[in-house]
Amino acid sequence: MKRGPSLAPTLPPTTWTTSGEPPLSRLRWCAGDAATVTRRHLAHLRSAPERAAMALVIPLVFTLLFVYVLGSNMRAPGGVSYVDFLVPGMLAQMAVFGLAASAAVTAEDKHRGVTDRFLSLPMSRAGVPVGQSLAECLGGVITLGVMAGCGLLVGWRPTAAPTGVLAGLALLLLARYAFSWLGMWIGLVMPSRSATDFVGMLMFPLTMISNIFVPADGLPTGLRLLADWNPVSAVVSAVRDLFGTPVAVPADAAWPIEHPVAATLGWSLLLLVVFGPLTVAAFRAPKH
Repeated sequence: MKRGPSLAPTLPPTTWTTSGEPPLSRLRWCAGDAATVTRRHLAHLRSAPERAAMALVIPLVFTLLFVYVLGSNMRAPGGVSYVDFLVPGMLAQMAVFGLAASAAVTAEDKHRGVTDRFLSLPMSRAGVPVGQSLAECLGGVITLGVMAGCGLLVGWRPTAAPTGVLAGLALLLLARYAFSWLGMWIGLVMPSRSATDFVGMLMFPLTMISNIFVPADGLPTGLRLLADWNPVSAVVSAVRDLFGTPVAVPADAAWPIEHPVAATLGWSLLLLVVFGPLTVAAFRAPKH
C-alpha cells in the first residue's frame, strides 16, 4: 500500500549561540563538539567498508598505472629515477584529492538532513566543520600511509633524514586539512549531492596541469604559468625537497617553485583564512 506524505511538522533549525559565554568556555565547547563530530565520521568509516576499500585500492591502482604503464617511457630530470620523481607527486595528489572527499561527505550530510539536525542541537557552529575536517585529516593519514607503502614496494626510497621525511608528511597532512575546508564549503553551497561529482572530475585537470608527472618547464608558456602557480605544484616541489629528491629549478621559475615550502604554507594558510569563516557561515544557513 502506498504511504502518504508524512504529517510530522518540519521544525526550523534552532539558533544556539555562545556569544554570552567567556572565550575559554566557548573554546572548550567547540573542542568538545569537534571531538564528537570526529568520532561520528570515523564511526561511519567502519560502517561503510566500501569507502575503506576504495582508500586502499585507489593508491595501489594509481601507483601501478603510473609507474609501470606511463613510467616505462618517462625520464626524470637530473638523472633521478622516475619512481623517486613520481611518488612524492602522487602523495601530494592524494592529499589534494581530500577536497573532493570532503565535498561529497558534506553534501551527503546536507541532503540527508544531518546538517539541519546539527543546527537544531546546542552545538558550537564551528565545532561541526572542525570535527569533520579533523576526521578527514585522520582518514588522510591512512590513505597517505597506503600510498607511501605502495611507493616503497615499487622501489621508491626517500634519501632525506628522518626529520625531513616527517616534515614532508606533516606538510602533506597540512595541505589535505586546508583543502578539506574548501571541499566542505563546496559541499554546503552546491545545490545537490550529485553536483559534487563534478568536483572530483575537476581535480584531474588541476593535478595534470602541475609538476606531478612531468617537469613544468617543458610545458607551453601558458600552461607552464598555470602549473607554476598551481598550489599542487608547490606541494609537490616541497615534498620532493623534504624527501631528498630535489629537482633543479629553472632560472626563470616562478616564486612558488623557487620557495615551495613557504609557498605551500602560504597556500594552506590562505585556504584556512578564507574558507574557514565561509564554511562556518554556510553551515549556519545551509541551502536546500
